[in-house]
This record gives sequence, C-alpha cells and structure tokens, in this order.
Amino acid sequence: MQNLTLTLEYDGTAYHGWQVQPGLPTIQGALEETIKRISGEEVRVIGAGRTDAGVHALGQVANFRTSKGLALDTWRRAFNGLLPADIVVHRVEHAPDEFDARRSATRKTYRYSIWNAPFPSALERHCVLHIPDPLDVASMAQGATFLIGEHDFSAFRAADDSPPHPVRRVVEARFAQEANRIHFIITGNGFLKHMIRIIVGTLLDVGRGRLSPEDLERILHSKDRQKAGRTAPPHGLCLVEVMY
Repeated sequence: MQNLTLTLEYDGTAYHGWQVQPGLPTIQGALEETIKRISGEEVRVIGAGRTDAGVHALGQVANFRTSKGLALDTWRRAFNGLLPADIVVHRVEHAPDEFDARRSATRKTYRYSIWNAPFPSALERHCVLHIPDPLDVASMAQGATFLIGEHDFSAFRAADDSPPHPVRRVVEARFAQEANRIHFIITGNGFLKHMIRIIVGTLLDVGRGRLSPEDLERILHSKDRQKAGRTAPPHGLCLVEVMY
C-alpha cells in the first residue's frame, strides 16, 4: 500500500465545494470516482483545504492510499484523461506513510481577487468579484496589517462555526494590484469557516470609506461577528499554495 499526493488546480464554479455530498458534484467526489475508474479501488481522498462551493484552487494538495502499482506519470496522465476539464492534476508524488494532506499542512495561502472597474470582466467573471465603485486600496492594506499575528478570529467566522479553539496565526495579509485587478493575499496556519471572505467583506467597507483602517483592530478584538462586514461571495477566493 502506497501513500500518494496530488497537487491540483480546479475551477470550483460547477461544484458544491471540496467535500463529498450525496447527489451533488464535489471535487473530492470527482477524484474518488476517477481513482475507482483507474484502479478499481474505493478510496478516501484527503484534501488540505475543504474549499467551499464556488471556491477555486491553484495549488490544492490531497493524498490517498492505493495498492495499484502504476508509475506516477501514468497516474497523472490517467487523472487528466478522465477528470472533467475544470479539474487538473499537476503532480502525483510518493509521500511518507504518516503524511496527511490536511493535518500535516503548516501554512496555506489564499488569494481573493476583485475586479475594480465600472464594467465587469467577461472572461474572469467566475473568479473575480466585480466592484464598480472606486476603492481606497491603501486604506484597505493598512487595515489588513492589524490581522497579522496570533489572534482569536471569532469576529470573522461564520455564525454556524463553533471551533473549540478559534485562535489562528496570520503571517501575511497584503494587497497587490495589477490594472483593474486587486488581489488580497493572506497566509496563515489555518482559517475558520468563511474567515477570509468575512475579512474581505470588512476590508471592502474600509475601501468604500464606511470603516477606518483602525476599525479592523477594534472588530478583531471584539470577537463579535455582528461588528464585521458581510461575507464576500465565494467565487473570488482561490487556494494558491499549501506549505508543509
């Protein structure tokens, strides 16, 4: 029995998130069905990040165990020949027996992309949030600095999320801009349910002048979800990289 890791990219538009849900298309479900077609085995695929419905990935990592003795390149070619066109496997690699894509991860980087122009983007409409009004990106970037460090992020978690330990460490929270695209890039040791999307919704309020950059610190320390902004839509979010 060998433990194999996958590094994959996907457009999450057509899927109800990562995790298997009966009767609904999911990324995990598509991978497990494809492995069954390749090897005849029913396996469980473990993903580093359980992305929500509509969320994308450039560098998702997953692992599964198999007794099928195929060459790694044969696995990769078989995956890409059988998976839907919106899921692509970049690499298949051997991993130590104890490796678990989710539990072994030390950091993850996500990117939330905004299309800031009076008109939407036809080509990128499934992977950017269109904001037609001008945004003060400098103030948004200033507000984001208050997120760096180890904090209780309860103010930025979904109402139905109740983890026993809501403390997370954020090591990077910054903005990058190219033409009409504004990218919010955040790296941390883990994220609460909808945490990044709620942070983005709150930073958009800063960009519109409804909040000051310093309000991010006040909201963070309040631990009160009601004080933060709306949850940004999922389609602007992308899992960029998982680190081990």
